[in-house]
Amino acid sequence: MTARARNSVVVNMLSARILGSVARIRPDERRDALGAFLTLFGFMAGHALLETARDALFLARLPASQLPWVYLAIAVVALALTERQPRILRRFAHRHELSAWLIVSAVITFGFWLLVGWAGDWVFYALYTWSGVLATLVVVRFWTVLGSLFTLTQAKRVFAVIGSGSVMGAIVGSAIARLLTGLVAAQYVVLAAAAVFLVASWGPRLLSGGPSAEPGATTAVRWDVTRVGQIVWSRPYLRRVAILVLLATVTFTLVDFVFKMTVARLVAPGELGEFFASVYLTLNVLSLGVQVFIVAWLIRRLGVNIAVAFAPALLLLGAVGFVIAGTLAVVLLLKGVDGSLRHSLHRTGTELLFVPMAPELRARVKAFIDVLGQRGGQALASLLILITLAATTREVVFAGMASLTAAVWLFFALDLRTHYLDVFRETLSEEITETRIEFPALDIASLETLLSTLNAPHDRQVMAALDMLTAQGKVRVIPALILYHPSPPVVVHALELFIRSGRLDVLPIVDRLLNHPNPQIRAGSLRLQSVLAPDEGRLRGGLRDRAAEVRATALVGLIAGGWLGRAQAEAALQRIVSEGSAEARLALAQAVRHQPAAVFEGALRALAARGEVDVRLEAVRAMREVRSPTFIPVLVTMLAERVLRDEARTTLAALGPTALARLGTGLKDHNLSHGIRRHLPRAIATFATVAAADLLVKHLLHEPDGMIRFKILRSLGRLRQEQPALPLDTGLLAQASKQTLAVAFRFMRWRHAMEHGATTHPGRRTAVYELLILLLRDKQNHALERLFRLLNLEADNEDFLHIYRGLNSPRRESRASSRELLEHLVFAPVREPLLTLIDDLYEPRGAALRGGEDVELDAYETVLAELVGSTTESLSSLAAYHVAELGLDGMEPLLRRRLALSDDHAEILAFASTALGGPPLGSALDA
Repeated sequence: MTARARNSVVVNMLSARILGSVARIRPDERRDALGAFLTLFGFMAGHALLETARDALFLARLPASQLPWVYLAIAVVALALTERQPRILRRFAHRHELSAWLIVSAVITFGFWLLVGWAGDWVFYALYTWSGVLATLVVVRFWTVLGSLFTLTQAKRVFAVIGSGSVMGAIVGSAIARLLTGLVAAQYVVLAAAAVFLVASWGPRLLSGGPSAEPGATTAVRWDVTRVGQIVWSRPYLRRVAILVLLATVTFTLVDFVFKMTVARLVAPGELGEFFASVYLTLNVLSLGVQVFIVAWLIRRLGVNIAVAFAPALLLLGAVGFVIAGTLAVVLLLKGVDGSLRHSLHRTGTELLFVPMAPELRARVKAFIDVLGQRGGQALASLLILITLAATTREVVFAGMASLTAAVWLFFALDLRTHYLDVFRETLSEEITETRIEFPALDIASLETLLSTLNAPHDRQVMAALDMLTAQGKVRVIPALILYHPSPPVVVHALELFIRSGRLDVLPIVDRLLNHPNPQIRAGSLRLQSVLAPDEGRLRGGLRDRAAEVRATALVGLIAGGWLGRAQAEAALQRIVSEGSAEARLALAQAVRHQPAAVFEGALRALAARGEVDVRLEAVRAMREVRSPTFIPVLVTMLAERVLRDEARTTLAALGPTALARLGTGLKDHNLSHGIRRHLPRAIATFATVAAADLLVKHLLHEPDGMIRFKILRSLGRLRQEQPALPLDTGLLAQASKQTLAVAFRFMRWRHAMEHGATTHPGRRTAVYELLILLLRDKQNHALERLFRLLNLEADNEDFLHIYRGLNSPRRESRASSRELLEHLVFAPVREPLLTLIDDLYEPRGAALRGGEDVELDAYETVLAELVGSTTESLSSLAAYHVAELGLDGMEPLLRRRLALSDDHAEILAFASTALGGPPLGSALDA
């Protein structure tokens, strides 16, 4: 292959890769991306020209040992200018501010061109300092502006393309410098740099301005070094980012010094211009290759925090290699790592570390970290170099220092992951806050307030205060005189609380209440006495009471005390259940709850079958105390009734393993009423045992009903929330995740195929088509939610439901934070398909998919056939109707076969079959 052919292949590869990256930029992002690309391209082209000229001019007139002083000057001047930016620039919006910086840069650079020809050596120091200060001020402002224009999700797509503008501009600038240094003196390259800066000032005009487009919005925060420094140091993430930037700058400065010191020793002064131009051109081409082929892929695959560790790792290897060999070839390789990564992978990765921050925080700390980290690091490196130069001038010593700083840099880069993810968790927490409230222990003031509430005029307030005192274990402080309260419901409620707590000191007052005119208070008082101080005489006296509820209470007390024979007791109980009033049955159930015994089993089953809801509720509560396996069938049936469901679940859990086994059998029984089956998962979860968890997980894989699968997931989620240490079969959960992922992709594949088919044939876009699309999207979303619930069950310390809610947030920062967390917390083979589903639902890009199943975009009828054959009734019915309205005669046999298999939606299927020329509606239904 000829050199021209090889170059053509390389150009084609680069073009294809760049176009592929550009294709990932969405229409609403293209204007800002183009403006940023052109701005960075123009500035870096001019800076490459200026950099080549300053290196050649400086090293031709001055020794390399003077470079540390220039590095130090750059740091001091950059810090001073950043803290006191010209006030006029603070008035500009994003695009005008950047344009102003570039125009000012062109004017000052032009002034240096005028001075270089006749001024003394001081101008070379000033020119070198200006080139470094210029890069600091413009580049920092540029990336700060971009950080406010894009979310992290957008930045990971867009920054790689924009960053390639930096490298491509540097290549063009280096190429022009290489051409000019062969024709004219190096000082004219300075003039060319000024011209390029002026042209580049038009690029920022394309920027839209984004969310902070108001004039001065990005610079309104006062740059208080002390205050901002405190903010950075107090936050672990910001502190580590600042240390990374500082260590990176120290390492790059040491590497640059080693390179230039070696070049000054080995290359003749007259050849420095062409040498630097050639080297920088080569390095920029390498940097472009890294930017185009590696950066986006590496960040997408490994994440930002891992990507920022590549530069220190390779620099560490290169520095160690130079210490061992110490030749020009090795120093060129070391500089190659520096030049190819500094403005591509390192720059893009570092800028992405700032994007997740809140805009106001980023505006305060980014300039501080960039300037203090870069120029402070440069100053620190300069001091190290100056101190070391006093002892030795050997390049290998400085290379050894670079290897040490690179090693520390690598350590901090690898340590960044946890703190990096915490930034996104914090973003989500700002919007989604859990509101669980636990009452603290009562202090004296709170206790006095509650006790005073017992005198409130409303019964609900009084009973709420009683319940709160009971929940805090303060029943003993409730005054016994509450039993003289004028409201019967309050007195009855207090009697119930005293029975449960065993308050014997209230018995003298209770004796007086046995003659109270209200029958409910008399029954409650007799109930308390029969539990705390049973007396046969009082109980037999209760049998003669005029109120049926008092007689029923007395009967239970006599039976529980053994003062009535079994036959006599059962006969009396049967009379109350079948012939007694509703009040008597309620009192019977309440009394049994406090004095449970096996003799009451039949009566409780009979009461549970009655029509009065309050009687049935009390019967279920009493069953919880009696705990007989004979109650299980009745309790399972009650799960279908909303009012009884909670009490029935709690009672089943109290019945232990026998009840759990019966619920498991019911979950397997597909002939059991759906109204009961769909509530079995929650009832099983109430047991809160390993056996219950295993039962739910096993059924998750084989349950055909989508609603019940979702109920199982929710129940498992409650189990995990209440019992975090409860072990779950992660293997089965992973298998369920894979199945759910496949289901979600199937819905997406169907929807994309139909959307493409309606685009190519607009006649298909009917009202039923729109319903189908909405239904498929809804089912895809539900499948995605199920997948997140499964991930939440597999995770030990991560709340994936929190992340899922963030994805549905109207705030783009929350959506981006959720997606970034997923990229780091979910691993293959789930991660890529999951991100594809998320992008399709929350950041749609049209019908094209990234990864996952292939979509046959011309298979509209094939998809309709699959939908007709779906086990989901709504999908099958809508698809059948759509087939009929489109007149797809070839699918009539399919409709008839589907009709023969199921009668769930026979009418729709029969209608569609008839519309396509099949047998009449009645015949189809009869068939």
